[in-house]
Amino acid sequence: MRLNSLALRLFFSATTWTVVILVVTGIVLSSIYRSAVERAFDRRLGVYLRTLVADGAAPEENVDKLPQSSGEPLFDLPLSGWYWQVTRLDAPTPDVRSSRSLWDATLPQLADLSVSWVPGSARQGYVDGPEGQQLRIVERTIDLGEEGRFLVAVAGDANEIDEETHSFDSALVITFGVLGIVLLLTTTFQVRFGLAPLKRISEGLAAIRSGMAERLEGAFPVEIAPLAR
Repeated sequence: MRLNSLALRLFFSATTWTVVILVVTGIVLSSIYRSAVERAFDRRLGVYLRTLVADGAAPEENVDKLPQSSGEPLFDLPLSGWYWQVTRLDAPTPDVRSSRSLWDATLPQLADLSVSWVPGSARQGYVDGPEGQQLRIVERTIDLGEEGRFLVAVAGDANEIDEETHSFDSALVITFGVLGIVLLLTTTFQVRFGLAPLKRISEGLAAIRSGMAERLEGAFPVEIAPLAR
């Protein structure tokens, strides 16, 4: 294909649009998938949160009723990335109870990070946990009347979300890469097939100029038939 040819223009035009569409589609799909992974992760955290709300947010004299692992052994493993924390908000002095995995550290509150939320519902977000690990945290405020107001929080290692999303992105890049190659090959075929009548006219005119023919022979598409006549 020559630099000033219609074939090259059509090929580059189709290639540009193919790349743009694949890139935009890939970004959108990756974003949608990450949101789905986050929602699934939040539902998992929500199960532990509801357990703590039901059994863990008890007054101090019933501290023995606090769950020790909420059914998840990682809550007992030091600095495992999975933590729960119950904070009494109306106590004169800070009253914080947490999972064994948190040791002497505490989880930051999303309210301090200006994370928006709907009153009465759970709040989700990302925070930095012990040793700088990124955590996905779900927290909720509950009011037990005379027994006090509590902020119940459950956090999990956000690396799981990143790994799941990265695996999807890798598969997406490979899939779209193969699809892009197939589309470019298809585009090349379409350009050659679509411009074949113009090539025949070019070759026919060359034959007339050289004296090998007196006129253009054959049928041509309706778009260029007047030109051929």
